Amino acid sequence: CEPLCCLFPERLQLSLSGGITFSVDLKNIEETLIAMAEKGNLCDWKEQERKAAISSRINLGIAQAGVTAIDDAIKNKIAAKVIENTNLKNAAFEPNYAQSSVTQIVYSCLFKNEILMNMLEESSSHGLLCLNELTEYVALQVHNSLFSEDLSSLVETTKNEAHYQS
Repeated sequence: CEPLCCLFPERLQLSLSGGITFSVDLKNIEETLIAMAEKGNLCDWKEQERKAAISSRINLGIAQAGVTAIDDAIKNKIAAKVIENTNLKNAAFEPNYAQSSVTQIVYSCLFKNEILMNMLEESSSHGLLCLNELTEYVALQVHNSLFSEDLSSLVETTKNEAHYQS
């Protein structure tokens, strides 16, 4: 399995509504991930993290589809179809995963950024909602760097498949 070093960009340039542009320093996120991964087996961690990232985005797509009464069997059927349609090689799905550790770390690091929190508070009455959306975006970019795969269409693809299956 590949090491974690050298996979991250140093900064991520972001644009908020209202023409506000700023960059997020990813060094703290990278250091936290490396330290966490070094505590255990890196390959096992990456395998679990990939499963959590894929599963949580599929579960988010199912939730956003607004389809009621979806049991684990239907979730698994939707996930299998989505994984096949998005060409995710050797991907596994866990119906109960809601968030990856990368997402948790990104949220924690962004929440501690006072400048960012002040900007979100000033630019929106929904600062926490914006923080959640920003966290998802940054976590997706981090995942894409870690695994050299793009999960950006996963939620939308899942929503479409959930509507088709219902």
